[in-house]
Amino acid sequence: MSVVACKIYADRYEMASDSIVVWGWSQDKGKNLDMVKLIECNDLIIGSSGLSSEIEMMRMFVKNHRPIQEDGESILNFMDEFVNWMKKKTDDDHNSIKNSFIIGMKVKVFQFNYWNVCEVLTHTAIGAGMDYANTALYLGHDVEKAVEVATELSIYCEKPIIKKVRKF
Repeated sequence: MSVVACKIYADRYEMASDSIVVWGWSQDKGKNLDMVKLIECNDLIIGSSGLSSEIEMMRMFVKNHRPIQEDGESILNFMDEFVNWMKKKTDDDHNSIKNSFIIGMKVKVFQFNYWNVCEVLTHTAIGAGMDYANTALYLGHDVEKAVEVATELSIYCEKPIIKKVRKF
């Protein structure tokens, strides 16, 4: 439930997300809770869609961890390290990552979904509103407009919109 969008420019990349938080059959529209889907820490910008517990675990993890290089193999190793770290921190048997992630580094951005890693070359979106956001990005809109479209058309996305920018 949510949406994260990313767009690559010649001199920067931008990410934006919605703020919906869903608990069972209820939602909070991002006005009452400090639960964000964009993490900026340790020279990374990470957007995530999925379980809030996994986003929070990633927020803790990136304080002391980061991929070694800006390539797909380093992202896979980073996420493998994240799974093993979660196993040690929780009682849950984390044998896989359930969330989708967009991982922005100094220059490159990668999308991670079910152990598939792809470098983002133009734009991408993840989450329940990804089809709406990807359509807006394809039509040339920026990430804020893409997330706004998703919040208007998907029942699983809500404002306010959060945005992060990394200049090269």
